[in-house]
Amino acid sequence: MSNNRRPTTRRRLLAGAGSIGVLGAAGCLDDGEPGESTDDSSDEDHDEQTDDPDDGEFDDDLVDDPVDDADHEVDVSELLVYDRDGEQVANSHAGHWHYETETGGLPAIEPGSAIELEAVFTKDGEELPLGEDEPYRLGVELADGDDEIVDIDVDPATVSISGEQAGETATVFELLEDGDVVWEAPPIDTPVEE
Repeated sequence: MSNNRRPTTRRRLLAGAGSIGVLGAAGCLDDGEPGESTDDSSDEDHDEQTDDPDDGEFDDDLVDDPVDDADHEVDVSELLVYDRDGEQVANSHAGHWHYETETGGLPAIEPGSAIELEAVFTKDGEELPLGEDEPYRLGVELADGDDEIVDIDVDPATVSISGEQAGETATVFELLEDGDVVWEAPPIDTPVEE
């Protein structure tokens, strides 16, 4: 993977941060359509939000997070995952994923090929710095330990996932600080298809 990381634009950062407010206000309800939440939990009533959407401030309280914040050392608002063309393929917040693929997870990988993804973690509307000389790094692990389907090569802010053989597996995106996992997203499907 190259170290040619695109600079984060204000538009991209604001779009990501703004999506959390919209999704939080909408309750991120699963309507069963492709490209929506993979949250398997039962429907719960969400508290009505009364925050002024025009005040220009980002508010983590807009998201009714079913995941106990005490489970994470860093309170990440949202994880945005982009492909090498800069298109968002998935985002995770409030304990579940939203995705842009028909596979219901990361884009399908053909055996013998790879996908390259960039991760952007936000906290309170601000991007957390990832890199060699930064406080945080990206971590990606297999959720089920089946290492025959994909091979994972992680750089500080990007990951290359290679398809080894056709099958289904899942990966977990992690935020690392000094080599320790301080936040992790739920597993996301990582299909390898012929």
